[in-house]
Amino acid sequence: MRKLTVLERDLLFALTNQMQDTAHYLDLETGEVIPVFSFNRDQILAKIKEHPSRFIRLVAQPKRLGRDMMQRFIETVRKPELKVQLIAALKERRPFSRFRAVLQDYPREFQRWQNFRTLFITANLRDRLFRQGINLEVVPEPPGPLPYEPHIEEEGDEED
Repeated sequence: MRKLTVLERDLLFALTNQMQDTAHYLDLETGEVIPVFSFNRDQILAKIKEHPSRFIRLVAQPKRLGRDMMQRFIETVRKPELKVQLIAALKERRPFSRFRAVLQDYPREFQRWQNFRTLFITANLRDRLFRQGINLEVVPEPPGPLPYEPHIEEEGDEED
């Protein structure tokens, strides 16, 4: 089984990105997540056409899976007071933001949520790669300033 290391931030962005006219591919040799926009589309697609077995397209998950993910996480929470707060957050406007805000007061649970979320979002990709003999290793961004801070809208974060 071959290991493929991919940066968590890039992979999660690709798997949750709902922007029109963008696509993302995973380079199975380097682990790089390659964004495809209108300005670089021809160049990237030509490279993929040259080596089709080297790249796979990363398909963004439907927004509705965000609510399912939060509900499944709630099922794993042992603290009754936290469970009640998280259930209430799902009923409010902008539930994903509210859900994260509740978890901010529980640092251990917030970290557990981050891990749960990463595993949930990458589960289908992990299975797909496993069938190809590849073990996906998702790693956090190395310390240091980010060149930009992406905003990822999740289900329920759009305005009503």
